[in-house]
Amino acid sequence: MDFEVKQVFFSYGDVLALNGISFSANRGQIVGLVGENGAGKSTIIKNIYRYLTPDSGTITLDGKDIFAYPSGAYPVSYIPDVPVFYEELSLLEHLHFIKAIYPQGGVSIDEMIERLDMKEHQNKIPAALSKGTRQKLMIAMALMREFELLIADEPFSGLDPKQIATLKALLLEQKEKGKIVLLSSHLLDVTENICDQYVVIKNGKRLLSGSKQELLSATQLPEDSTMEAVYLKLVEQDEESS
Repeated sequence: MDFEVKQVFFSYGDVLALNGISFSANRGQIVGLVGENGAGKSTIIKNIYRYLTPDSGTITLDGKDIFAYPSGAYPVSYIPDVPVFYEELSLLEHLHFIKAIYPQGGVSIDEMIERLDMKEHQNKIPAALSKGTRQKLMIAMALMREFELLIADEPFSGLDPKQIATLKALLLEQKEKGKIVLLSSHLLDVTENICDQYVVIKNGKRLLSGSKQELLSATQLPEDSTMEAVYLKLVEQDEESS
């Protein structure tokens, strides 16, 4: 496997947030993290992004422990669930700042502004931007650096249908380039047509992982069932067995 989370445990004080979670992904895949609020999705993402450190277990990228990568050389980019900005920099200045830090990134500032339809907002500071435009700026900043693994935590938040379609196209392009995309979203209907694999999480543990077809088989649901129906069935089965 090109990316693997293996038996990861993590606690916030006395509260166990991740309970031996394991899953993996290969290059050229979009993997959906599915789970209710408090399931552990954001916590595992923060461990993968190295904002947090597991209590035990390992996370590897290309067979190398992620904590063995030197600072600045870890090839991961991140779209956080809550936008983070420099309040006095304009949209355009944010993109120039990212370009200055990551000059090798293959996407130009002009291309990002055009793809995400941000030209009319490029001289505005974050406080003057709509929620959707702030989210688009976070997406642009993440895509402008070099990476092998892209983590997107609730990236569709605040986006309108046109913007959602644009982001889906951008994520699929990363897949076609052989990147790994880890996508966490409550909008299961949005992720349904772009994810190759799903990891269903509850109470910090993996309930099940696999393609939609494999999850349909495990839940014995009809072929035309939605991912929302699959998720609810998996949770129901787990509750019945516990």
